[in-house]
Amino acid sequence: MRKRIVAILAYAGAGLTLVIAVSVPFYLMGAVSNSVAAAGLHVDAVYNGGSVARTITQDGYSIAVHEPVRPRLLQRFEPFVQVDFLPVGAPHGLVSELVDLDGDGQPDVKVTFAVPTDPREKLYGDVLALNGNYLSLNHVSNGSFSRMVARAGERIVVRVPLKRAAGH
Repeated sequence: MRKRIVAILAYAGAGLTLVIAVSVPFYLMGAVSNSVAAAGLHVDAVYNGGSVARTITQDGYSIAVHEPVRPRLLQRFEPFVQVDFLPVGAPHGLVSELVDLDGDGQPDVKVTFAVPTDPREKLYGDVLALNGNYLSLNHVSNGSFSRMVARAGERIVVRVPLKRAAGH
């Protein structure tokens, strides 16, 4: 009888331990989330293109120009400026826009790309640098962090590489 009670208590303890082990992450999730949010952690600019410097409104869509992104210690990529065309469904056919990247009122690049009707189709485009601070790109897609024309959710992302000596 005593062995039977010990076995029942052992199984009950094991079951209770499993219930606690499974429920603790759910119980602590809010506290962990709040701690991470309070720590001020954010996505690196290499991945999200940095903060938006200005937005240009066009016919049916807008163009968001980001701040220049430069590599920090131990990061290996070319510096770039990201330009987002939003929403992705608004620009149709061939898009060709003069874009002021540095905010001086003068166009710095001419961005050209064709928007395929099939959203799964790979996007290709060109960037013509209009001054010496940026690099031109021909028939580029999404092969590099610093040189790209690609769909990203509800936007078309164009990353224009900066010349190393560009002083923005």
